[in-house]
Amino acid sequence: MKRWWTLIGPAALVLAAIAACREEPQATDPVNDPVRTIGGDRPATLALPNGYDGSTPIPLVMVLHGFTGSAGWTDNRFGISKRIDPDDIAVVLPNGTRDSEDRSFWNATDFCCNLLGSDVDDVAYLNSLVEDATEHMVVDGVYLIGLSNGGFMSYRMACESMPGLRAIASVAGTSFGDAARCDGALPISILHIHGTADPTIRYGGGGRRGGASYPGAEETVHRWATRAGCDMEAAETMASLDLVEVLPDEETDVTRYHAGCEDGLRVELWTIENGQHVPRFDPDDFGARVVAWFLTAGG
Repeated sequence: MKRWWTLIGPAALVLAAIAACREEPQATDPVNDPVRTIGGDRPATLALPNGYDGSTPIPLVMVLHGFTGSAGWTDNRFGISKRIDPDDIAVVLPNGTRDSEDRSFWNATDFCCNLLGSDVDDVAYLNSLVEDATEHMVVDGVYLIGLSNGGFMSYRMACESMPGLRAIASVAGTSFGDAARCDGALPISILHIHGTADPTIRYGGGGRRGGASYPGAEETVHRWATRAGCDMEAAETMASLDLVEVLPDEETDVTRYHAGCEDGLRVELWTIENGQHVPRFDPDDFGARVVAWFLTAGG
């Protein structure tokens, strides 16, 4: 069995390195320590802005790893923790549980990726992390970004109407094949990022494992844009982006649904032409883009 500190080790090392580059608060004073541990029996790292006073409302961003992955590795790829001080946000880095084959996973949808029938309740766990975070900060909205299985989990939390959730960003992860599983979910802003050449979670959708399936990127976005009341005939084609270092410039097409959406919500699809399952982003650029999107689209 893995010890809990081996599960959070990569995240802790990342955040320790970040903290070392700052003007250090007094390390012996836990009130001023920007890195905390929350989550009880399933510890997660909470990182706060340097010098945060604990009483100012700030956004809380949670990074969810992919199948067999870890919070620290995913955060390194996405660059979210690098935005803590520049954007005045808090970041939570949790890890899923491990199955009997020692693979880390989130119990997200019937397709991905509880392959061995665990009864772990990751919805309750992630909700509890937000509650734990309120002991250290005032939460001004919750934002999730997930990779693959973590993207599925982000959509699961949207379907479950996670308290305080304002927006999610999913990279190479989608939702339940059965749209009815999300009936009654509250509308939120959605950023869906997916490569057209992804062989693992296909851009156009797919299915296996006892009939379980997942919708394609466009269908997923259409579902959430419809839920938000957006004018589906008023989709905007925005300027293309250069997100992936190994692909030609401006390889990512952007489709936005914003007109008519309730409460100023925004639903966007970033289609990476010839993008693979785990795109090679520049973390400095990608983290800045995603957090800026959260803070403008999530209200």
